[in-house]
Amino acid sequence: MVVISLGGSLLYDDKGAVNRGYLKRIAPLLKGSAIVVGGGSLARRYAERARAKTHSEFWADRAAIKATRENARLVARACGGKYCKAFDAALAVWRRGGTPVMGGMIEGLTTDADAVLLAECLGEKRLVNASKVAGIYDRDPSKKGAKMFKKMTHAQLAAFAARFDERKARTNFPFDLVACKLAARSKIRVDFVDGRNPSRLRSVLAGRAAGGTVVEY
Repeated sequence: MVVISLGGSLLYDDKGAVNRGYLKRIAPLLKGSAIVVGGGSLARRYAERARAKTHSEFWADRAAIKATRENARLVARACGGKYCKAFDAALAVWRRGGTPVMGGMIEGLTTDADAVLLAECLGEKRLVNASKVAGIYDRDPSKKGAKMFKKMTHAQLAAFAARFDERKARTNFPFDLVACKLAARSKIRVDFVDGRNPSRLRSVLAGRAAGGTVVEY
């Protein structure tokens, strides 16, 4: 089995509406996995509103977590999983052969870090990071000449993430520094995949190459 860190941006179309067609396509692929869902555009809106009102990153984080949990409930309904608010609850569902689905857990941590913690909790050694980016690039992938890494070590990924990790809700970086260090300490393999393509997601979940970046100890 595998733990999936599912980018919240995958759940919405360009107009901010839930992409129910996408959810329907990936739902069968998610069953039997343990899933942590990100916030995407919903978290961005919630965090920006909270930040403007409170001038506090804590409350921006709290608002973003609310969005991730709403997204997690959405995914759980789509794939027949069980929404869980705590790691212990997810472990219980996992042991019964179910599909636990979680959102964010604590202010200051990303859902990527939460996904690695869930993998540790379940004793799983592989995590799939599915987002709108196919893998880890040497620069902004939208820039000309950007090259994707096929393989990296945890140390290399951590050094790369340190350049981007601002520790603020809804700032974008490939995989946050805390998640990198957690994955390294437990020697958890991380596969990055373009989650917009269900066939690639299917391949990587089956342990096959899917054109992304593989991070191993």
